[in-house]
Amino acid sequence: MRIELELARRLSLRQRAAAGRRHSRLAPGVVIAIAGTALSLLVMVLAVSIATGFKTEIRQKVTGFEQQITVSQAEGYGAERVNRGIRLTDSLRTIIADAAPGSHASLRIHQPAMIKTDTDFEGIVLQGITDGSDTYRFIARQTAEGDTMPHFAYGHEGNPIVISRTTASALGLATGETVAVHFFIGGNLLTRKMRVAAVYDTHFGEYDKLMAFCPIDILQRLNHTDSLTGTSIDINGLDTDMIDEATASLRAGLFKHLQTTGSTESYRIDNVNTTGAIYFNWLELLDTNIVVILSLMGCVTGFTLISSLLIIILQRVRTIGLLKALGAADSQIRRVFVMMACRIVAAGLIAGNLVAVAIIVLQNRLHIIPLNPEAYYLNYVPMAECFGTIALIDVAVAIVSVALLLIPSHLISRISPAETMRYE
Repeated sequence: MRIELELARRLSLRQRAAAGRRHSRLAPGVVIAIAGTALSLLVMVLAVSIATGFKTEIRQKVTGFEQQITVSQAEGYGAERVNRGIRLTDSLRTIIADAAPGSHASLRIHQPAMIKTDTDFEGIVLQGITDGSDTYRFIARQTAEGDTMPHFAYGHEGNPIVISRTTASALGLATGETVAVHFFIGGNLLTRKMRVAAVYDTHFGEYDKLMAFCPIDILQRLNHTDSLTGTSIDINGLDTDMIDEATASLRAGLFKHLQTTGSTESYRIDNVNTTGAIYFNWLELLDTNIVVILSLMGCVTGFTLISSLLIIILQRVRTIGLLKALGAADSQIRRVFVMMACRIVAAGLIAGNLVAVAIIVLQNRLHIIPLNPEAYYLNYVPMAECFGTIALIDVAVAIVSVALLLIPSHLISRISPAETMRYE
């Protein structure tokens, strides 16, 4: 093996220098092979990075609005649902902790409302949430530049409301303005003056059109309920693959609790895999696209490398004949040329990785490639810095490439030493 390695190192991939030139240069076939390998790897890495980044961003948006697990009353909506609502008692917290270890629970109130200005109005679903909840932190990350998410803790100042950029644009509102918010509760129309404390923008279609947020105690006072009552309990903090298992465990725990206490309450339990199914099913289609892209790029890489090795062999026919005449076995010569081709693979992998990593880092820092948020729910192309996955792609490409290079190397066994002496 040491002889083959030494020969592969000494045999140049460069052309002889032409008359008048001092230095040789890489043969065109070698340049094409390196470029083809680098380009194929670049497409593979970017495809996986974009798909992973896109799925991560969309899942974060879905779970920002649709909680991992939601427990609510089985019937009722609006004011009726609040007044009958669910109470987050110590016993219920214990059941949740047993069914979903490591999770945390918080109350929420969903309240249909209407924001009205002097010239226009918009229907919304006002979400009463607690300070520090997952939804609160999610919306805080999505606030417009210059805006600061107000504190939603009990004892907050005034009646703050956080509306979407879509709603703000439709009504001509800006941060700091006061607006009338109307509620229809118990057959009565109630109005509260609220201050636009911040504007958020998630680029998430219907959610942005409908959702607004305020401290939960505003809606609790409005509906004359105590601090333990809301329309739903949000449960978050679970690993994604544990959501369905925790949901089933929680159903069993609540059912056992109702049987033990003899309560007539009826709970509805949903999770994000159900409420956000339309988005997750859409994201799963990306996996099929990625498989197709990886397969096509793998074929391109294989075809390019096989062609390049054939060119190298044909250019070195006399060298092959000479090695055979000196007693070298076909297997030894094949290994020499496969090692030479591996140098091409290595150069292509290095070039492809450098360009891919540079693009990923620049895109994540500068967002130089935009997207239409109305179509893709994002205003830039997300690229995950999944360097572990990139390393796996490199290893897979290297292994497949070496395996494919064995195919054209068998041509060496058909070369006759006597005939190669006359080969031009």
